[in-house]
Amino acid sequence: MAHSMNSISGKTEATKTYRRDIPNTWWLKKGSYFLFILREISSVFVALYAIFLLIQLCALSGGQERYESTAAVFKSGWMIILHVVIWVFVMYNMVTWFRISGRIFGAKPLSPVLVTISNYIIWLIVSIGIIFLLLKG
Repeated sequence: MAHSMNSISGKTEATKTYRRDIPNTWWLKKGSYFLFILREISSVFVALYAIFLLIQLCALSGGQERYESTAAVFKSGWMIILHVVIWVFVMYNMVTWFRISGRIFGAKPLSPVLVTISNYIIWLIVSIGIIFLLLKG
């Protein structure tokens, strides 16, 4: 129990803080809450993808033999399934971030719609560039 000082008399008096009990399943009560939690959980998969990328870069710096053994693990069936799951969560995270970025960063002279559209345009340009590099090399 917290105590506060009464400024007039100098005496301490007990104060109570109201705490509303919230069940652990609060996020299952409404669809928007569930989607919010799903987006937050998707961040774990974004981090997992970054870790996988770092593992591959470390293996690449270790020489051809090390990279090939690491690549063999990444080509296994369970890793391909895991990468598909990760891809779905990363796409969900990205799309939801693009949707709210207009509301967060949209201010004059840029409108929220312009910020959101420019995110998608940049994503499309970068994706085309990566595909071009992969096909060329």
